[in-house]
Amino acid sequence: MSADTTNDEPTESTEATKIVRNHMLAAVAAGVVPVPLIDIAILTGLQMRMVRALARHYEVEFAEQRVKSLIGTLVSLGAVATIGSLLKAAVPGARGLFGLGSLALPAATTYAVGRVFIKHFESGGTVWTFDPSRAKEEFAEEVEAGKQVVEQSFAGVRP
Repeated sequence: MSADTTNDEPTESTEATKIVRNHMLAAVAAGVVPVPLIDIAILTGLQMRMVRALARHYEVEFAEQRVKSLIGTLVSLGAVATIGSLLKAAVPGARGLFGLGSLALPAATTYAVGRVFIKHFESGGTVWTFDPSRAKEEFAEEVEAGKQVVEQSFAGVRP
């Protein structure tokens, strides 16, 4: 189904985008958790749930251990997996210093994971054919795009 449809029926891309957006917004809550590393566990679970929903949407087999490994590798290659947690561990009160910016990283990362999987699934890929090292550059670009989406979504909101 094409994303260019002009009628009111949602396309696969529209539904997939809603899945990503809902999980991205929920990821902000993971950034609020004040305990280092616990936030990463919550975020990983949230991202797993998102990819499961995307796989279901695209009628692609979901393999939990495979997807968990893919997400971990993808985020690690993107070098953003632990920045928020490390800031919280290294700098007491870091959240207060960095405000919404520190909450944007988990949401932007979730956005990027979702966007990369959408593109992969829409091109006919599966969780078995996904190669995180080939998606590294695209992931980094999507993290930057995700930061913009978070800023737009929370413009004027004070932490």
